Amino acid sequence: MVIERGFAGTRIADVAKRLNVSNSLIHYHFDSKEALLAAAFEYYARKDLSEMERDIELGQSATAQLWRLIESYVPEGSDDVEWMLWIDAWGEALRNPLMKSISQQLDEQSIGFLERVLRRGNETGEFRCDQPRISAMRITALIDGLAVQFAAHEGVVKRKELMRTLRALAAFETGLSPDDIRDGKRSSRPTSTRVTAPAVAPVGTAPTALTDAALRHLVATIADAQLRGDVSTWVASWTAAGEIQMHDASTAKGVDQLADVFAKHYAADRWTLQSPEIVLFVVDEAGGTASGRITVTERFQRRNGAVGARIATLHDRYERGPAGWLVAARRYEVLD
Repeated sequence: MVIERGFAGTRIADVAKRLNVSNSLIHYHFDSKEALLAAAFEYYARKDLSEMERDIELGQSATAQLWRLIESYVPEGSDDVEWMLWIDAWGEALRNPLMKSISQQLDEQSIGFLERVLRRGNETGEFRCDQPRISAMRITALIDGLAVQFAAHEGVVKRKELMRTLRALAAFETGLSPDDIRDGKRSSRPTSTRVTAPAVAPVGTAPTALTDAALRHLVATIADAQLRGDVSTWVASWTAAGEIQMHDASTAKGVDQLADVFAKHYAADRWTLQSPEIVLFVVDEAGGTASGRITVTERFQRRNGAVGARIATLHDRYERGPAGWLVAARRYEVLD
């Protein structure tokens, strides 16, 4: 009934009628409608989480358990009634203190499942996750956010794209490759063997709010120029000796060669849209340098009308000059 009408639209009289009992019997067991709905949600959600936990335990390794958890967590489609119930419960929690408390407990339990799997991977040596608790919170937060878009807004994001993004984040948090996460197989070592070293070593500290905003603006300016086919703005975002390595291993250095890269890889398409999913900056404020690792979902349309999508990571190095921050180097790595 709650799935049909939502928490706000469900009345005690409706519940009593469905159960063929009197309103007074419902009131005898529950002080209010809010208490009734909170109890119903808790029962349903804990049952859902118990099934998830049993499924996770079937994994033969921490990596397999990580993938099982992600797969079982993500909604199957826009008509996934379990997820619609969770989404409705989050909204109800804003008005119902009992629902808020239960919702928070259940969210903590979900994070706890993931944290336990990440710690197990550290213990067995399958991968390395430096901050299991923080990583678990990041992964569940991304799942929740994308799942709301996927379940509530049909067509905004496809499940395949959602899973690729989550696989990329799980790989980022564990030092594995996305293929390791997908297949549930253990790598021979914590870091992927198919990915070369980053363009720069992450030396420095987290950026100040002002620097973080400036670097994000720079990354967005480049992505916007790619979308609009604006080679002038794109090239102007690089240092004079800026260099790039594309996913096909081709390289370029300097303004003229960068313009050639733009013409080959971006202007040749009708449009290319980069959406950042994970952004990490490390900054040496005193030295005026920074490095960045940005995982993006990239969608594009060819001149022949064909469309496609992929997940990529941008390994960047930045330098600060009189005109502000500019890109000094970028390595473009396609993850899937």
